[in-house]
Amino acid sequence: MCPAPARPPSRRSTPSFGRVSVSVQGRVLMSRAEGPFDAGLMAAVKRAIALAGKRLPVDHRFGDLVEIRGSMAMDGDALAQLRQSIEAFTSRGLVAISTVFVVQPGIPGIERLPALMDIWRATRPVRRADNFEAAWEMVNADLVAAGLPPQAPPPRA
Repeated sequence: MCPAPARPPSRRSTPSFGRVSVSVQGRVLMSRAEGPFDAGLMAAVKRAIALAGKRLPVDHRFGDLVEIRGSMAMDGDALAQLRQSIEAFTSRGLVAISTVFVVQPGIPGIERLPALMDIWRATRPVRRADNFEAAWEMVNADLVAAGLPPQAPPPRA
């Protein structure tokens, strides 16, 4: 009996791309992102936000919550694709009253957070929270300040 040849060890210790999910919870557009990010993933995010945008209230008055997990690693092409996406939504009038980022301290690539926040900051107030509960409170405070009702948070797994 011949022993099976050994497989070479995997050279990929981390995935080369991440995942993003986009949903709408009442008047809150929620994006959950896990990096690293590349231009292809950012293009997919643009499509997902466009679809989710159809489920926003007709008056397009909504809060935005962006939760980033895992890694914030992002190459220059991904950052450019993201900037183009936000500009495209803005030109179509799809602009949140505010955006709150949920980013836990110390995740890889966190030094990119200020540049990422600046992309949104050009069109709305932007803030950061270290956990989901604090971020949801910020989103609700912004909704109330805009004369909109607070929203119940989604169930968390």
